[in-house]
Amino acid sequence: MYPLAVSSDAYGPLYSRIAMLMRQRILGRQWAPQQQIPTIEELIVEFGASRVTIRLALDMLERDGLIERFRGRGTFVTDRGEGFYRIRLGQKWHTLIEALEGTIPRLLETVDDVLPPGDEGLGKCRLAESYVRLKRVHVRDRVAFAIMHIHLDRRWYDQAVDRFNHELVIPVLQSLEGLDIGHAHQSLSIGCAEPEVATHLGVPIGVPVGMLRRVICDEDGIAVYVGDYTYRGDMVRMEVDLDLSEDDKG
Repeated sequence: MYPLAVSSDAYGPLYSRIAMLMRQRILGRQWAPQQQIPTIEELIVEFGASRVTIRLALDMLERDGLIERFRGRGTFVTDRGEGFYRIRLGQKWHTLIEALEGTIPRLLETVDDVLPPGDEGLGKCRLAESYVRLKRVHVRDRVAFAIMHIHLDRRWYDQAVDRFNHELVIPVLQSLEGLDIGHAHQSLSIGCAEPEVATHLGVPIGVPVGMLRRVICDEDGIAVYVGDYTYRGDMVRMEVDLDLSEDDKG
């Protein structure tokens, strides 16, 4: 067996990148719940890494509750990987709201009078006169899975400042009296983790991440919410129902 090319010259600790690969195997059920994973000696050969590096990678998985180690028996995948949280990006509004349940927001900073960067996703919607930018991290099961910059129309932000700063933004926005949502759009692309993203999400610099832009407009065509999200690549899944009507079958 040839060792996998997990270069020690790339950004980020080698043990962290190996842990990401092993996490992917668990979440993808290549290593199923209750299955014994390869021994440290086998992992050393496979990844071409030192014993210390492999142990540090396993420590990360153990802290996340994905593996359990037993002296004299080996290391086994726990049942937690079966229900490990993944962000499901669908096409329905109720799906978005349901996906937010159990998420804990952590506010990093607020900045006044900052316009959203670029016009991606705006379509025919128009920008508001003034925005407040919220920089936040979302956490679930003690794992930070997303960092985001959310631009909120100041007219609505001022109506519930404390709630917007400490609660999930979209449910608060939906609850405001007098605000009728007319249109929502989101687009997903794949990028690489910048240093700030890597720091907040606990991943190596340069690993794949999901980059999402979400735009919510009111009935007057004003973009009241423009959010730019970066998700951990191992925790995002795109789910879309295919339309099987006869006209669309190819």
